[in-house]
Amino acid sequence: MQQTVPDKGAAPGARPLPLDQRLMELRAIALAALAFGDSGVNLWRCYAEAKRMKVPKRLRAEALEALIGLAVAARIRPSGTVRAINTLRALRHSQGQELKFKSFEALFQRSLGTIRLTNHEYRTQTFQDLDHAAIWDTVGQHIATLHDRDYPVFLNSGTLLGVVRDGKLIDHDDDIDLAVILHSNTPEEAAAEWKALTADFYATGLLDELSFGDPAIIKLLPVGNIQVDLFPSWISDEGVHVYPHTNGELAKSDVLPLRTCDISGNPIPAEPEKMLAVNYGKGWREPDPYFKFPWARAHRTFAAFLNALK
Repeated sequence: MQQTVPDKGAAPGARPLPLDQRLMELRAIALAALAFGDSGVNLWRCYAEAKRMKVPKRLRAEALEALIGLAVAARIRPSGTVRAINTLRALRHSQGQELKFKSFEALFQRSLGTIRLTNHEYRTQTFQDLDHAAIWDTVGQHIATLHDRDYPVFLNSGTLLGVVRDGKLIDHDDDIDLAVILHSNTPEEAAAEWKALTADFYATGLLDELSFGDPAIIKLLPVGNIQVDLFPSWISDEGVHVYPHTNGELAKSDVLPLRTCDISGNPIPAEPEKMLAVNYGKGWREPDPYFKFPWARAHRTFAAFLNALK
């Protein structure tokens, strides 16, 4: 039996619309909003309605286009939207419909104009627009502060990927990632040390006043409006652990001794390519503006550490 949903614009007592029809209406609203801008429609409400729908598999691509289009037009849900774009791209590829994805991508990119969609927000500036020298200067100050506390630090995740693959910070990226090597060698010890380090940074004014969310990420004072995220790492008998991407896949010799990055002058792992392959997969050398890190898997992998932080 065909599912039905209430028609928000219908007269009282009117019969509900079939789900397929309502979904295609929401998709049409999304496409129109991308193409022509604000029409007075409450895009937030449309997005919430589309998000609640139990979509049949045959309409999965259309549902994703509705969600992405509504979110981009309304400038909402950046993280979930990047994830949805990644899912849609993979789905269209599996269906042999890459051109359909390219056409839809061109539509939402035209709607964004000079605004750039990142995993964090809709931004008017990314690293493509900024002075990298000023950024590296502040990053160096953060690293020096940690060194004064006897903590080795290295460029991590997207920041490491940029300097190794692109020879600079990634154009479409918008934050700095660092990792600090703790003195602990078990998840539980690392959690206790991490909490103490967080308290230390709070007491000495090194934490961003907007720091919130994942307790396993310390947000240091930003560079202008560029966030600086610090991640915990430790070395055990099993290997190197760097939350949230590496959990014993690398040996100590893959990371230590740290070496100096030719681009930034900051420390990087001894074998950065190995860490990038663990973090991003074998295709890490190919740029992907829609890459979305598998956080659910990371939370399972690092469950012992995260549980000890509570």
